[in-house]
Amino acid sequence: MRLPSKLAPSALALALLSGCTGEIGNMDRGTPGTGNTAGPSGTGGTGVTPSGLGGSGVGTTGVAGATGLGGTGVAPTGSAGATGTPGALDLSGSPKYYRAVRLTNAQWATAVQQVLNLSAPSGLDQSFQTPITGMTAFSNNELVLALDSRYWQDYQSAAEALAAQVTATDAALARVYTGTDAAGFVTTFGRRVYRRPLTTAEQSTYMTLYNSGASLMGSRSAFAKGASLVIRAMLQSPFFLYRTELGAKGTPLNAYEMAAKLSLLLRGAPPDDATLTAAAGTGKFDTADGAAALATTMLGETAATGVMRQFHGEWLHFDEFENISKMGVPTYKASLNAEYAEASFRFFDKIFTQGLGVKEMLLSTSGFYGAGMATFYGVTAPASGSYAEADLGAKRVGFFSQLPYLTLNGMNAEPRSIIRGVTLNLSVLCATLGPPATIPDAPAVQPGLTNRQRLEALTNTCGMNCHKDMINPLGFAFEHFDGMGQWRDTENGGLAIDSSGQYTFADGSTKTWTDAAGLMQALASTPQAHTCYSKKLASYALQRDVVASDVPMLNTLTSSSMAAGGSVKQLIIQLVKHDAFRTHGGSP
Repeated sequence: MRLPSKLAPSALALALLSGCTGEIGNMDRGTPGTGNTAGPSGTGGTGVTPSGLGGSGVGTTGVAGATGLGGTGVAPTGSAGATGTPGALDLSGSPKYYRAVRLTNAQWATAVQQVLNLSAPSGLDQSFQTPITGMTAFSNNELVLALDSRYWQDYQSAAEALAAQVTATDAALARVYTGTDAAGFVTTFGRRVYRRPLTTAEQSTYMTLYNSGASLMGSRSAFAKGASLVIRAMLQSPFFLYRTELGAKGTPLNAYEMAAKLSLLLRGAPPDDATLTAAAGTGKFDTADGAAALATTMLGETAATGVMRQFHGEWLHFDEFENISKMGVPTYKASLNAEYAEASFRFFDKIFTQGLGVKEMLLSTSGFYGAGMATFYGVTAPASGSYAEADLGAKRVGFFSQLPYLTLNGMNAEPRSIIRGVTLNLSVLCATLGPPATIPDAPAVQPGLTNRQRLEALTNTCGMNCHKDMINPLGFAFEHFDGMGQWRDTENGGLAIDSSGQYTFADGSTKTWTDAAGLMQALASTPQAHTCYSKKLASYALQRDVVASDVPMLNTLTSSSMAAGGSVKQLIIQLVKHDAFRTHGGSP
């Protein structure tokens, strides 16, 4: 089966392919020049369904999005495709369960560096297209990893450049393969590129291609000429560019597919020779416990921290820090933006590396800061360009009480309470907010009115119960923090601040609080926050939308997260052991 013509790679690669192959966008936070600005809302669009890769094809029809979770526990309510009751966990989505998912640009870059044994990244991926943002929760979702003619041109050009680079001399080629025998090269390099042993037919095809290298002009050795053709072709093969799950629905992934899935998830790279050897015949990838043991090893590697950095950054949109701006706030400096981002990354790096979990994300009073942030926290500044960690006090409980989140979600010097409430509902509770309402701009600060009072009057007649019962209570919990994340006892000429509230969660429980610290305690104790984080993590790991049919998996992960000592690493281990990770979930 051949790729459709509009997706076709070069004629050289085609010769070898016989039998082969919202979160409301990024959330609009205001227009430039009026305070904070952030990336525009994501644009939609449909991805290209890959074809072929043998037998049953790659793409299958997805299941209808299901409603958010309501009632008690995490049992979905309503009919498939509906939006669900406001407040219920949102499990809408359109997973396709593709049997082949294209490598992300970052994975491609790491993969070529690894299989070619390059001393440094090639940098060629910097000119590649990037996924449409806002269409899915994460940039590695199957729905945004389409492949079109532009990508094929990128891959073809990169493959040709890399092949020329590593076969320029015999010494350069020796870094890829130490021998000089053609069969050994095709076998060894092919296994590395395909992430599995080549079939007899594939070995024969590549040997034929290698032998055609003898007709090439130039002064390179015959071995380098033949190897260059093989490298060019293999780097354009779908079996390199895609991670596959070729089995029927419900069937376990084979050992090589599991090795690739696990390594690409936790290392951001394809499996190395040792991991492929483990997959070959030891049976370590054939059982849930065996896969979990290998995952445990990978979770202790430095690469896993980098992967989780990307996950947490995309989950909470850390890329938006660079767009912060403030008008009429003399204490704000644009140099703070980079500090906000790095301090946030370091906070979640610690959560991951030290075996902490959702509870610590919400309850820790420890935070990171750079020299510019130190003044706002009232702590000793580290050296310029350095970062330090300190206990920030009882008023700053959890990440969402720290400067980065509060400043991003502030309008100049004032809190942006509605956006603070929206982000917590969507990112921390995965709540279904219902249809959006048109809200006029907030009126200017008026004598005798608190920020809360003027926003309550503004939202009193719009958005049904979403503002009154969901958005406003969570946002108003942070009223003591101004637009720069600074604590204030009073506002607007000495008016008392009311940060109390209550919220009814998906399990039917209603919790109350008097301030942000109390809200964080409430969130940490409710299953919904743990289920939401589990949903986000699973979506990133499975590279697809998580929907109502995934409730059994979410129940398992939620229990693990809420247990004593529940950590992000334990969540990943539980996910790797689950059938949702170890079997193909698509259509027959």
